[in-house]
Amino acid sequence: MTECVLAIDLGTGGPKVALVDQAGNTLAWRSRAVHTTFVEGGGAEQDPGEMWSAIVAAARDTLAAVAPTPPIAAVAVTSQYMSVVPVTSAGMPTGPCILWMDTRGGRHSRSLLNDQSFMLFLQRHGMMPLPSGSDNVAHAHVLQRFHPEAYAAADVLVEAMDYVTGRIVGRVTATQSTVFGQLVCDNRGWGSVEYDPELVAATHLDPAKLPPLVPMHEVVGEVGTAAAAELGVPAGTPVVPGTIDSITSAVGTGALDATSGSVIFGTTAVLVTHLAEHRGDITSGILSVPSPVSGRYYVMAENGLGGRAFEWAQRLFGYDSPDTALLDAATVAPGSDGALFLPWLLGSIAPSPNDDVRAAFVGLGLHHDRRHAIRATLEGVALNLAWLLPPVEAFVGNRFPMLRFGGGGALSPLWAQILADATDRPVHRLVEPRATNARGAAFLAFAQLGRISLDDVPHLLQVQQVHEPDPSNRDTMDRALARLVALHPHHTLH
Repeated sequence: MTECVLAIDLGTGGPKVALVDQAGNTLAWRSRAVHTTFVEGGGAEQDPGEMWSAIVAAARDTLAAVAPTPPIAAVAVTSQYMSVVPVTSAGMPTGPCILWMDTRGGRHSRSLLNDQSFMLFLQRHGMMPLPSGSDNVAHAHVLQRFHPEAYAAADVLVEAMDYVTGRIVGRVTATQSTVFGQLVCDNRGWGSVEYDPELVAATHLDPAKLPPLVPMHEVVGEVGTAAAAELGVPAGTPVVPGTIDSITSAVGTGALDATSGSVIFGTTAVLVTHLAEHRGDITSGILSVPSPVSGRYYVMAENGLGGRAFEWAQRLFGYDSPDTALLDAATVAPGSDGALFLPWLLGSIAPSPNDDVRAAFVGLGLHHDRRHAIRATLEGVALNLAWLLPPVEAFVGNRFPMLRFGGGGALSPLWAQILADATDRPVHRLVEPRATNARGAAFLAFAQLGRISLDDVPHLLQVQQVHEPDPSNRDTMDRALARLVALHPHHTLH
C-alpha cells in the first residue's frame, strides 16, 4: 500500500486534514470550523485549544474514511501566518492566538520606525513593522498589553503552524521561513538558523521568547505518545517543519520558480511563485520570503480578500448558499452591466498597499439587482488580481504563460473563466482545489524524506479544466480594470 502524508492545513476558518500520497492524490480530507472572536478596537482572536480540538476531530475523520489506513510517512502542518500563539516550550498554549487581521498594535509598530530602523528592516529582512499592526511584532505587543498573564506564562511566541507542530512533537521550534512575521532574521542568506541581534533589538521583542530555529528541510521530531493517541497516528511518525500556507499553495500548484505563477482564492486572494534570490518592492507590497524549497524564496504578493469577500456578499444579499449565488451570477453578462465591486474590505495590499481604503459597489442603477452585485463581487476579486499580475511579472522578470488556479474559489468554473478574462491568461483549474495547501505540504514532506523530487511536482498535478480568455470580453474587462485602478487612492501604507 502506498505511503501517505497526513497534512494539516490550518486556515483562518479552521483546519483541513488530508491524506495525500506521493503522486499528489488526496485519498480523503475533512475539515472543521474554528470561531474567530472580534474584539473592539480592531482585535481578532482565536482559541488555540479549539484549533487543536478541530484538528484532532478532522484527523480522526480523515483516517476513518480510508480503510485500511495506509502507512503514514510523515505528518506536516501548514497554516495561515502573521498570527501569534503564546505557548510553553512543550507546545501547550497559555492564551489566545492573535490573528493576522488584528490591528490593535498599529501604533506600536509605527513607534518602532525611524530612518535608521526602516533601512535596517528593509535591507536585512525585507519587511518593516507594518503601520496597520498586521505583523507579529505588533501582535506580540497586543498579547503583552491585553493578555499579560498569558504573555508572562509563555516560554515562546510562535506562529500557528509552529504551535501545532510543537504540540505534536512535544518541543517547539521554528524556521527562518515561519518567523518571517517577527522580522528577526537576516534574510539575505537562505537557510539561516540564527537570529540577527540588531533586528531583534529593533523589534523590541523579548529575545527569551523567540523559538529555537531549525533547518527548513529536516525532520524536527516524531509524533509524541499523547498526540498520537489523540490524532490516531502511530507514535514515532516523523514530523517535518511547519510551513506558511501561501508557500505550500505555491508548491501545491507547481509554482516553484519564476517561469510559473499560480492564483489561490481561499480566504484571501494571492498570486504565488518563487525566485532564486532575495529581493523586495516595498512600495508595491511584493516581498520575498525564505522558502523550504531549497535555495529559493517565495514571492509574497498578497492581494487581499478572496473567498471571504464572496462569502460576505453572499450573506449581504441574502443568498442561502454559494451555489445559489453562483447560479445567479452566471445569468449576468461579463461586466455586470456597469456594476463594479472594489474588494478592499480590510484595506488593500499588493500592488498598492493602503490600510484606509475600503470596499464599495459603484456604478449601480435602478435596473441592477443582487444578481449584478454578486457577479460584480466575483469580477472585483478577479480584477484586483489582474491589477497585481503585471507588477509581479515585472518583479520576477518573466511573463507567466498561464495561471494554475487552486483554493476553494477554484471549485467554480464561472470564477475561473472570469479570472481568465480578467488576466488575459489561460487558467488551469486544478482537481481537488481545496486540498491545494495540504497537497503542497505533503509534496514538501515527501521531498524532505527523499521520496520525490520537487522538480516532478508540476507533472503530478491534475487539471480539472482549462479556461481560455474569451477575446469578446477583452474590452469589457480592460475598461472595468481601468475603473477599479482609477478608484483606488494609490497611497502607500501610512
